[in-house]
Amino acid sequence: MHKPLLTLLASAILLSGCSLAPTFDEPELRLPAHWGQPVAGGQALISEWWKLFGSDELDRLMLQAQTGNLDLATAMSRVRQADIQARIAGASLLPSLNGTLGGTHSDSEGGAASTRYSAGLSASYELDVWGRNRDSRTSSELSARATAYERDSVALTVNASVATSYFKVLELRERLRLAEENLASAERVMAVVEARVRLGAGTELERVQQQTLVEQRRAALPGLRQQVATAETALALLLGEAPQGIAERIEARSLHDLLLPDPIATGLPSELLLRRPDLRRAETQLRAANANIGAARAALFPSLSLSASASLQDAALSGLSSAGLVTSVGASLLQPIFRGGALRGQVDLSEERYVELVASYRQTILTALKDVEDALVTVREGQLQYASQRQVLANAERTFQLAETQYRAGATDLLTVLTAQQTLSSARDTFLQNTSAQLLNQVALYKALGGGFGEQG
Repeated sequence: MHKPLLTLLASAILLSGCSLAPTFDEPELRLPAHWGQPVAGGQALISEWWKLFGSDELDRLMLQAQTGNLDLATAMSRVRQADIQARIAGASLLPSLNGTLGGTHSDSEGGAASTRYSAGLSASYELDVWGRNRDSRTSSELSARATAYERDSVALTVNASVATSYFKVLELRERLRLAEENLASAERVMAVVEARVRLGAGTELERVQQQTLVEQRRAALPGLRQQVATAETALALLLGEAPQGIAERIEARSLHDLLLPDPIATGLPSELLLRRPDLRRAETQLRAANANIGAARAALFPSLSLSASASLQDAALSGLSSAGLVTSVGASLLQPIFRGGALRGQVDLSEERYVELVASYRQTILTALKDVEDALVTVREGQLQYASQRQVLANAERTFQLAETQYRAGATDLLTVLTAQQTLSSARDTFLQNTSAQLLNQVALYKALGGGFGEQG
């Protein structure tokens, strides 16, 4: 090998450890020292947070969703694709090797024939002098990691959606049952009214008023049955199964079979950076964009490639002794001269993309902080509302019992009974919806805190 080539190779090898990517610095963030809402100490948020509700059926549905949900399956496929892409990007750091094998047969006019065979091996390798290939591989690896965090975000969303959909199914089933009980209660009072009318103790106006209430109760049932069916099919979609027959596969009928979990320790706002997969994804994308800047900068500089080949030619298949071996070694230097500003534009584009992701990262963090604050105040105020609504329901039940008893005894008028019926029906429905809201609020808080993701990672 010639001395100039040796000198060039030695210099390239010495330079091959450098990278033109900027030093990555975490964007400056002003995170609050504590949450705006008072947070009492509580239990740690676990990765399988849905177990805190004490429902074996919910556990089964979660397991089914993790294997059957098609959005999650799509996200997992994207992760595998990103991993493959990272391996492809890393291939540029290794030499490429090609082999050839061929043969030719020729006949001359004099009847002489000749057959020649050849075999060859060639190798080429681009020295990564400026770190372009390494930065490209780093960017691809970080992008694959970001895709994995995206999958975790999808999984968190799917889990939260399954829980909320399941609670909604139970809430609507319970509301339907209460509506049927309200109808039965109105029909029972209707029988009393008709008996009083027949005896001359009641009026036709009372009969029509109570009959109107009965029909109102009956008219509410079809809409509730429709809502129940719609909620059940929505749950089936999350589970990745056909909606037909889902009603029979959901056995629970009441929200009262569930536990309302104890308070959760929220930790510090800064801990969200590690606990929420969407924040981890945004940070990883930022690091990948930083590596892309290095790759774009390196494209402005010369690239050095090495090549070597060896070929063996033989005059006859059996006469290897007559074969001739030809070898060659070379190096080439390619310097971009004029690309119409495309290479410099790529650098500018990579840098501006980084600026965009910094802003997006900060916005994602602010959104996460808002999610937690909203969830905390919703849980706190919802608990106060729940306690008051429980007392409202108790008073409404007692009022209706007294009104019905007094009406049977002729001690009060039907208007009092009608008012008590309406109040009780509204109190039951409101309390049930409030009970459901407490469960949904807990799910929203778990999701806002990252759903125990930090425990897994």
